[in-house]
Amino acid sequence: MNMLVQLARIDGVVVQEEIDLITEIGTGFGMSTEEISVCFEDPDETGELSDLADDEKYELIYNMVQVMKIDGRLYKEEIQYCAKMVTGLGYDEEVLTKLMLKIYSDPHITTGKGSLKSSIQKYLK
Repeated sequence: MNMLVQLARIDGVVVQEEIDLITEIGTGFGMSTEEISVCFEDPDETGELSDLADDEKYELIYNMVQVMKIDGRLYKEEIQYCAKMVTGLGYDEEVLTKLMLKIYSDPHITTGKGSLKSSIQKYLK
């Protein structure tokens, strides 16, 4: 969650849509609203990325792209941050471009996560 909060803060403004999306993602993973609030208060701790399972890595990348998209603007700093995180997760940076193209072309962020996951597994190193 902290990575998503850091991403939302990169452009200097965390909009309500980003807060709502991150809260929705956190509650979907079973986090309480208090735990999510702590992430907004102190987002510096990201944890060890290499310890995540492949499914968790994919979920994180997918959610990062959603957070980038939610405010309707795409910033160079967001892309750079996500590229750094993607490589830290063990993926080739190309996976970010592929996901961004698929998710950004979907106006309601409803792109099938399962089909996207299978298409990006080849980018996992």
